[in-house]
Amino acid sequence: MCIYKNKNHTTVERVKDLLSKMTFEEKVAQLGAQWLILDESGNHQERELEMSNNSANRTVKEKLMHGLGQIARPLGTHTVGAKKGVIALNKLQKYLVEETRLGIPAIPHEECLVGLMAQGGTLYPSSLNYGHTWNPELIEKVAEDIGRQARAVGAKQGLAPVLDVSRDVRWGRTEETLAEDPYLVGMMATSYVKGLQGKDRDFMATLKHYVGHSASEGARNHAPVNLGFRELNDTFLLPFEMAVKLGNAGSVMPAYHDIDGEPCHSSNYLMTEILRNQWGFDGLIVADYGGIELLSEHHATAEDRVDAAAQAFNAGLDMELPDDACTTYIAQAIERGLINQEKIDEIVSRILSVKFELGLFENPYTPVPTESLHNEISEQLAYQVASESIVLLKNDGLLPLAESCKVALLGATADDPLALLGGYSFPVHLILSGHDSTERVAKSIKEAFEERMSVIDYQKGCDILTERHGGAPVFPGDVDMAIAQNTLSPVSKDTSHIESATSSIQGADVAVVCVGDLAGLFQTGTIGEGSDADSLDLPGVQQQLLDAALDSGKPVVVLVTGGRPYCLGRAEDEAAAIVYGWAPGQRGADAIADVLTGVINPSGKLTISIPKNVGAVPYFYNHKLKSAGTPIAFHFGSRFNFGFGLSYTSFDYSNSTLVKSDYDFDESVTISVDITNTGHRAGAEIVQLYARDKVCSVVRPVKELKGFKKLYLEPGETKTVLFSLPIDMLSFTDFSYQRVVEGGEFDLMLGRSSQEIEARHTIKVKPGKKALPKEWEMVCEVFVK
Repeated sequence: MCIYKNKNHTTVERVKDLLSKMTFEEKVAQLGAQWLILDESGNHQERELEMSNNSANRTVKEKLMHGLGQIARPLGTHTVGAKKGVIALNKLQKYLVEETRLGIPAIPHEECLVGLMAQGGTLYPSSLNYGHTWNPELIEKVAEDIGRQARAVGAKQGLAPVLDVSRDVRWGRTEETLAEDPYLVGMMATSYVKGLQGKDRDFMATLKHYVGHSASEGARNHAPVNLGFRELNDTFLLPFEMAVKLGNAGSVMPAYHDIDGEPCHSSNYLMTEILRNQWGFDGLIVADYGGIELLSEHHATAEDRVDAAAQAFNAGLDMELPDDACTTYIAQAIERGLINQEKIDEIVSRILSVKFELGLFENPYTPVPTESLHNEISEQLAYQVASESIVLLKNDGLLPLAESCKVALLGATADDPLALLGGYSFPVHLILSGHDSTERVAKSIKEAFEERMSVIDYQKGCDILTERHGGAPVFPGDVDMAIAQNTLSPVSKDTSHIESATSSIQGADVAVVCVGDLAGLFQTGTIGEGSDADSLDLPGVQQQLLDAALDSGKPVVVLVTGGRPYCLGRAEDEAAAIVYGWAPGQRGADAIADVLTGVINPSGKLTISIPKNVGAVPYFYNHKLKSAGTPIAFHFGSRFNFGFGLSYTSFDYSNSTLVKSDYDFDESVTISVDITNTGHRAGAEIVQLYARDKVCSVVRPVKELKGFKKLYLEPGETKTVLFSLPIDMLSFTDFSYQRVVEGGEFDLMLGRSSQEIEARHTIKVKPGKKALPKEWEMVCEVFVK
């Protein structure tokens, strides 16, 4: 038996043996992927690639004959059940294992940000909902379930989580972000990675989009990012560093944009120097779909695809996804002297190492599923995340609604289950391919309300979109089409049904007006990848509907769903209540209805601030004093800041205690506070710890989150929350681009939100400066007693 086929040998020995047997063509084949429509009988078909403008010039058999690095989304983006999908996948693996010369299996990957993106997978709430729970333990359980479902269909890698730190909520991918705070993003994403991968890392999470994707010019998809390294490191790289070091993430995906003129897909500094050399990352770096070819076709930093491939792989990239559009030019790159054989061997060795460690050589085939992907645990988790992520922004006492309350239900999102889903959920993603989007994939808000209360009338009032279809000219490869486009926006401007819709309010006790957006990639919706906004007004004529409801004189509850916050105009002053449900997934309607009727006490708190006006963006709470947060104009700033959220009960903060005031560099600060539920029902409070460097050699934010804890309390119950904050976490990137702690005074603030500070303390760190080691302390431990 060959050494590489014998599991009793070490991975290093097996890789060395296999690499020595491989031809150049077999090595190159490992660098790429194929995105095919798989068939149970083995008659696999070409897929018309969205990301490429090149027609296929090789048969499927020719593409597979030397082996394959990855299989792109074998069940995603087309409607195939788990059983048939696994049989087809096994057929492809069988060809690779038994009919290619060396029998190297491929790594199948799927999208799994908001659940496995395949037919029958759980439609979990959006990533934005994950963040608003402030509950890392819950998100780890969700990721465990997503990982179970992904493994069941044969996937070995999931293209999640997203670690982009929100900076401008006009950005369409805001719905994929967790928060505007890097520490919160890092903690939540690390929990997701741990849950998805499992203790043995037999499945790879993929951190994306590396890095700074959310700081693009004008919040536009793929737009350049103009950041200095200190800001990049302290805000955008930090969550990635946490997920690599604390979560042992198996894969990283570079972003499409350039940073100060350097594309991420060709950045040796980001992919090799920082990720591998400084952080010790040992996994695979995989291209975002079409990302390599953009070096020549968009960025124009490469002469052609030959040059693009050489640049990317020399910089540290390991695999091209979703196909081999540029990998096929590696031989030409070697002939031109742009890349050498030693670099190819280095990359292939990493790929083979991962395949051995994933157990693919011993277990290349997946058992055909006999049970549904979605089960009772999935159902419960989907409901819990939706429930814990709902944010009550305003309540004049109207909520919770009484069972006898007569409700007039209005709005474009009230009877549309797709309005409850994120862009990377399976039904929404299918719209892009022209599939029917009318199937009832989940319970609507209207259906959930009718089960719980007296809905005397439902009126849609208006549409958000006049039609939903694929083919929008904003794909990464469609430059000519985008320049020449003359298409009109499908956002509806029809107000003709508003008057008749609001007439029903007169017979009701309260009007619940459901507003928001529709997820859809590349302009198939109003939020999502490539669906960026030029305004924070509600899409279409929804504000007119909301204003008409307010004119009725009856109490109005505004229910906002979708992937970004909106400015609600006069409703922010006049509405009786405002509730944000975000994109709460397939159990979202039940969760929303249970919050509004008091079955669930809302506990979500904002992880993205809601700007007062589009003129205030980019706005985020952890700004510099002279930036977007400075209220020098009435429309600047935020009425609803990071960390804010109401409850049906009340909490009192008392007895805040600091153990001591003076610290050395290697110590941790111990600070505690008592929290008491002073209301009449059980609830959860999210206790937040912030810090501010009072004097520093570089400009620092006005405050930064350093710790948090979601705390559950019965009426009258008191618990003590104790934070252990390492002095390391008061660090920043200095002028020499090192992470350091400078001695001096720091304000520590305990509060219920970034603006509602209940206790303040000042500590002193001894004079001098400490450069932090590779394994610096980056987590604030929190204890409850």
